[in-house]
Amino acid sequence: MNYGELRRLLLVLLPVMLLVTSATSCGSVDVDDILDKAGEVAEDAGKIVRDAIGGTDGDAADEQPGGGRTVSRPPRPTGTIQVGPALVVASQVVASSGGSVKVQKPGDPIDGLEIKVPAGAYAGDRQFNVSTAPITRHDFGAHLNPATPLITIENGGDYSEDFMTVRIPVDLPPDHFAMAFYYDAEAGTLEGIPFSNVSEDSITVVTRHFCTLLVSIIKNSVLDDLLKSDIDSHFRPGIDDWQFTNYGSYIAAGGHCAGQCLSALWYFCEQPDGVDLTLNGRYDKNGVKPASPDLWQDDSRGYRLASTIQKDINWSSFENLLMENLAGQDDDLAFKAFGYSIQLTGEPQEIGIFSSAGGGHDMICYRVHKGSLYIADPNYPGNVDRRIEFVNGKFVPYNSGANADEIAAGNGKAYETIQYCAKTATVDWKKIGARWTEFKTGTIGNDVFPEYEIVVVDDEGKETPLADGFESPTKNMTIRVNSAATIGTRVYINDLRVQPDAQGRYALEDGSNLVGIDIWGDVRNDPANRAYEYIDFRYVDVTYGQPDCYGWLLESGVPTITKYDGDPQFTEGFTLEVTDGSYTSEGRMIIPMLEDDSVAHFRHTGNWSPLPGCIKPDETVTLTISATSALEIIPPVDWGTVYNDLLVDLDVAGPEVGRINLASRYGAVAPMSTKRRRGANPQLRESSDAGQLDRPFRATNTRWTRENMPLRAAMDCRAQRGANPRLRESSDAAQLDRPL
Repeated sequence: MNYGELRRLLLVLLPVMLLVTSATSCGSVDVDDILDKAGEVAEDAGKIVRDAIGGTDGDAADEQPGGGRTVSRPPRPTGTIQVGPALVVASQVVASSGGSVKVQKPGDPIDGLEIKVPAGAYAGDRQFNVSTAPITRHDFGAHLNPATPLITIENGGDYSEDFMTVRIPVDLPPDHFAMAFYYDAEAGTLEGIPFSNVSEDSITVVTRHFCTLLVSIIKNSVLDDLLKSDIDSHFRPGIDDWQFTNYGSYIAAGGHCAGQCLSALWYFCEQPDGVDLTLNGRYDKNGVKPASPDLWQDDSRGYRLASTIQKDINWSSFENLLMENLAGQDDDLAFKAFGYSIQLTGEPQEIGIFSSAGGGHDMICYRVHKGSLYIADPNYPGNVDRRIEFVNGKFVPYNSGANADEIAAGNGKAYETIQYCAKTATVDWKKIGARWTEFKTGTIGNDVFPEYEIVVVDDEGKETPLADGFESPTKNMTIRVNSAATIGTRVYINDLRVQPDAQGRYALEDGSNLVGIDIWGDVRNDPANRAYEYIDFRYVDVTYGQPDCYGWLLESGVPTITKYDGDPQFTEGFTLEVTDGSYTSEGRMIIPMLEDDSVAHFRHTGNWSPLPGCIKPDETVTLTISATSALEIIPPVDWGTVYNDLLVDLDVAGPEVGRINLASRYGAVAPMSTKRRRGANPQLRESSDAGQLDRPFRATNTRWTRENMPLRAAMDCRAQRGANPRLRESSDAAQLDRPL
């Protein structure tokens, strides 16, 4: 391995190379103090959020920061709905100027159904087709009681720019609650639809897209009992929400509450990484380990995803449209909608809240328990104690803010209007999925955030792009972020916030440096009154001088078996399992005999003491290795030998440090050799218990073993500049070549 390859390997493997970010300025604009103040506000807001988090319930208490969790939860309700023949009941073209589609079929169960499409909802004319099919049976359980046929509305499937309404005729008995649900026949799932009005003869739903739906009714007494007990989606803050706080960004200066909530809701429902894998902490530091839970800025992909979805929604106008269209939803109906939808779908629901003082906020309702809505608020991530109380038929106003900075600045407010928003009816669910793909590829937000380039500037003013693997010729490095936007930065080196010197340069450490650049942009474009908001965070590997630390590297590989004519053949079960600290190999062989064949089963193990992550030049460390070997032959037969070898060398082709060779054979296991090759500085010293290998072994009926008498050896290893010690193990013709 040449030095360049070794340096890049160490950048990846050594834990001492963890780095974070700090600040610099762009051009003639001195933004360090301004960014410090902005950072203090964010830190204060984070402290307020943390102080607000009291106890946590059992689901969140053992959450491990950085890396997400795997949580087994009950399966979500699924089922099928069987129907009779379908019948088209309406077909009409609606112009871009708006219009309505009305079913006029006297005697038909949905006679009088009316779809209203506002002007500008679609850019062009749209064909609307409405059909129905009678429901003959379903297996969604006792709480789904269809009050309409299965209704299919087709108009091309695209989301409208404005909210459409559908008035659905329904015969609602006294003391009953009615609610509409989408039905996905392929997935076998239900999904609630928000509504603006429920009366004894109809329900009016609010949506931006159409598919197949139905209306279900339930007795108020039955639903009230459910609401007083526990209706739970099993979503939990601290497990299923994002780990960062909503502070807003360059493209969502007022906050990205809806984007943060909807992306977490999408992840929980769609499970893009796999069943039972949870979101919180999984993409801390963009999923790179070790995580940095105290630095939210380097969760850049998730943060930019939330802001990008917020911009896609156009929340500032969307919240007004949403509030206007759901204005007829009173507290009692909204409370029942949250409970009934979670009961039938098993999924958390989007909740929109609005203040008479102005402004709205978006959250997730994940549980209805003992008369309260349990809330995941993006201003208080991980907080399991947030509630909206429902008392005497009314919601108690909920206190929060547009974002955490506003709360920290004393601008929190009470939100009196609480509205049920459901899931895909109001937001483009597929668009969130497309944005998730960009999140995974690292391109999220590139189409909406300001473009920028990070460069290093030398003493002559020449700029060089700063990318991974950059080798700085000088200890002090000038970093600049070029962009059409006015940029402010902070810089972190090796986990520490660093300040530039008088010339604006940052001092590197000898060897490897993980440099983090925290990038903010001015949203006011007013030199006298700058307001910087978050844009991005980038980590870059930078090297200066020679690394003064050399790590150990474990090599592992795929077992290979060599067969020779006349020798017993492996027939089954040969395995080799290697971890960073031990290995086990075993297998079975058929020994051909004149009468019945014998079967030989061998098992070898090896262990070594923890490998030091860093060995400085001329520093001596001791590595202890041990090995065991066992051989069992049934029926017993005097047959040959199997081997267990453990060796350490300085490089693939370099000098060997030391080794253990065990041979397992009929009646005994003995050391074959322990040696040091010429030219190797480290020495192999056998410990006293190695001498026990010469003792006779007691043979039982069919087993001869040395499992309780391991051979141990200790060796001193002195790191030399340019040397990279490696550990290799071979067992029964197994060669290890694959990096671990």
